Amino acid sequence: MDLACLVDPRRDAVRRTPGRNGLDYVEVGDHDAPTLYAWFLGKLPPELQVNQPGLEQYLALAGGDRITGLRILDVDPQVADDPGRDDYLVITLDRTGDFSTYTLSLVGVANIDPRYASADFHFKVCCPAEVDCKGSCACPQPELDEPQANYLAKDYASFRQLLFDRLAVTMPGWTERHVPDLGVTLVEILAYVGDYLSYYQDAVATEAYIGTARQRISMRRHARLVDYRMHEGCNARAWVQLQVSGQLELPSAQTAFITGLNVPDSLRQPMMAIEAVDRLPAGSYEFFEPLPSQPPGTLMLLPAHNSIAFYTWGRRECCLLAGATSATLLDQWIVTGGDGDAEGTLTRALALQVGDVLVFEEVIGAKTGNPDDADPSRRWAVRLTSVEASEDSLYPQVVQEGADSVATPVVEIAWAVDDALPFPLCLSTLGAAPDCAYLVGISVARGNILLVDHGRTLPPEPLPPVPGVTDAGCCDCEGQPRDVSTQAGRYRPTLAQAPLLFAQPLPQPPGAAAQSLTQDPRAAVPALALIDSDGQAWTPQADLLASVADDRDCVAEIDNEGVAHLRFGDGELGRAPTVDSSFSASYRIGGGTAGNVGAEAISVLVLSDFSVSGVTVTVRNPLPAFGGIAPEPIDDARMFAPLAFRQQIERAITAADYAEIAGRNPLLQRAAAQLAWTGSWYEADVALDPLGGAPSSPELLQAVAGQLYRYRRMGHDLHILPGVRVPLTLSLDVCALPGYERGHVKAALLARFGTGLLPGGQRAFFHPDALSFGESVFLSQVIAAAQAVPGVQCVQVTAFHRCFEPARHEIDDGVLPLAANEIAQLENDPDHPERGQLSIRVAGGR
Repeated sequence: MDLACLVDPRRDAVRRTPGRNGLDYVEVGDHDAPTLYAWFLGKLPPELQVNQPGLEQYLALAGGDRITGLRILDVDPQVADDPGRDDYLVITLDRTGDFSTYTLSLVGVANIDPRYASADFHFKVCCPAEVDCKGSCACPQPELDEPQANYLAKDYASFRQLLFDRLAVTMPGWTERHVPDLGVTLVEILAYVGDYLSYYQDAVATEAYIGTARQRISMRRHARLVDYRMHEGCNARAWVQLQVSGQLELPSAQTAFITGLNVPDSLRQPMMAIEAVDRLPAGSYEFFEPLPSQPPGTLMLLPAHNSIAFYTWGRRECCLLAGATSATLLDQWIVTGGDGDAEGTLTRALALQVGDVLVFEEVIGAKTGNPDDADPSRRWAVRLTSVEASEDSLYPQVVQEGADSVATPVVEIAWAVDDALPFPLCLSTLGAAPDCAYLVGISVARGNILLVDHGRTLPPEPLPPVPGVTDAGCCDCEGQPRDVSTQAGRYRPTLAQAPLLFAQPLPQPPGAAAQSLTQDPRAAVPALALIDSDGQAWTPQADLLASVADDRDCVAEIDNEGVAHLRFGDGELGRAPTVDSSFSASYRIGGGTAGNVGAEAISVLVLSDFSVSGVTVTVRNPLPAFGGIAPEPIDDARMFAPLAFRQQIERAITAADYAEIAGRNPLLQRAAAQLAWTGSWYEADVALDPLGGAPSSPELLQAVAGQLYRYRRMGHDLHILPGVRVPLTLSLDVCALPGYERGHVKAALLARFGTGLLPGGQRAFFHPDALSFGESVFLSQVIAAAQAVPGVQCVQVTAFHRCFEPARHEIDDGVLPLAANEIAQLENDPDHPERGQLSIRVAGGR
């Protein structure tokens, strides 16, 4: 019977019925001794239970194509001792069959079920095959008579016409084309749906490529695949000063600032409650908040820090030079305690500490003494690295009437080289004629400085719960369904407020003040904190490529409208949220170029759940806010992303690769490398040239070696060594122009060929950072540099060679060549003649 079924309950029924039996299946044994194993449904029938001659009469073997007439030579019953196990017969044949189907039948055996009276088998069932041995579905689904699709139909009009054409074939009697007709309405609805799906299909195809993507999220993901991080901008930062009339403790968590309102000065309030700010138009101010301090908590504001005078130790007409990294501040004695004739205790007014920030500011004009003439560009912020209290007993001061004078208290301060003054800061000078008055206090130091950044923190926002997708499962057997499972569905919540703020975290401990305002937008992270219903925190990341299955990470992706979409892990790249769990989002909004406000723009203190009484507070930002960057445009990412991986070398193969990767160290000016054959393999010899001509310390050599090791090519050894300094001997005969003092001309030439900085910040000819590896010194450059000095008429070079070595025709050749790992050096230090010697003889002039 040509009947195929997936389930056979009759087999179990025969096994359970007493006295009922039949063949279950037949197995083929070894080919060398043709053997069949005939398994029965339970125990053997009584006719076959005893091993005796003549059992072959109960079995019949038929079938075969090329090999027929197989004979049964022997039958051995195999009765199992366990009543729960099936019995079988071992049947020995005279030979094996071919690839066709054979049938083993039971003959003359009582109580055999007719459906299991015979069993088919194949002798070649163990032959290797490349296809699945399982049969196809017995009842295949009928093929649908689908119309041929017109793939040229892509819009509403073409879909509408396509439907009418199809209806003309299937319903030739329907010819209605009026719009009010219900059939026409249904056709137009289907055409609209087709038009929408067609647009969606085209949009998906458009977003699949970096060259055509129009959505910001798509472009961001494509760019990340080629190691390009598309940034979302960052917020601006500013230094804010708070001038107070008395000591004040201000909680940083309940403090904020806004820019001045567009109202007359008489109506402007220096302090406002947060509730009053919320009633203002959103576009009438910019919101700033203090950056987290270490340790966070209370800001201590002192009136003595409002304006701090510089101390010049009795000298007059002074200024802090460009590049200065230290100064002296004038302190004041404060008398505490004491009653009547009793003298009180003297304490210092200033309470500066290492890590505090001061802003140096010119407050009056250096010529007129008028505050309106102060130069607003003469303002600079520094972070203190050293604070030492001292006294000047030569110029004492009277603190208390009737008491003896005491030494003047001063504070010695210093700051990092990165905060060095970029301009001279005038402290005292003579005013303009005809008064020629002596002007002091031209510049002061401002304390009570706070670092703030643009943006506002919002109250926690509840996000929708994670949806669940229920899998109803399928039926394993009749009446036995699989377990119903519920898994987390697609969860992409969005934040209600926009734009989400991005900012680069401050280093800890904070660095120089000049670096505190600068941010790298590609290192900026979203100001977002997520807490799930179990109280666990989830960390925002730039992507989930480095997240593992247990990491509670998420990604904030910004769309074209500035709305933030949150994406979580899938259980492999980051933890997947559980079903029905919920999240609470705390985040800040703001950022971009809107926070780049000018100096003196921030002028209002905003308090939340806090009030100030008895103390007046004045807010100002002496310096403009800086660092606000808008999100990277999609077109910029489309242009730069495909080439980004070519600009950042990630493998060192050639000598130039080793030099470039080593040069990424911020302590180096440059590095040079060459590949040397050792006889068995190559060795990368990398020479270092530190900034400022500093020696290559063992720590620096070790750091560069560790940096290069991960980039080196397999089989290359690394050898990091300092650059070779080549001292030079240079002698010049100079003729000065008439009217120029020979000594002045020689001094100018010594400065020009020195190792320091010239007026205006230009490097001298032999400044350590002006020359580097393999830069040969050309005679024409030396003559041009000397001729550029005022008062020089002509120059003749009389000596131009390496120190302690004979000349090798460098003057005739016009160049002193250097090898790839050599650096020219000429310090002209009489204590160290081995570092280069310079001789200048000036004639003429006067």
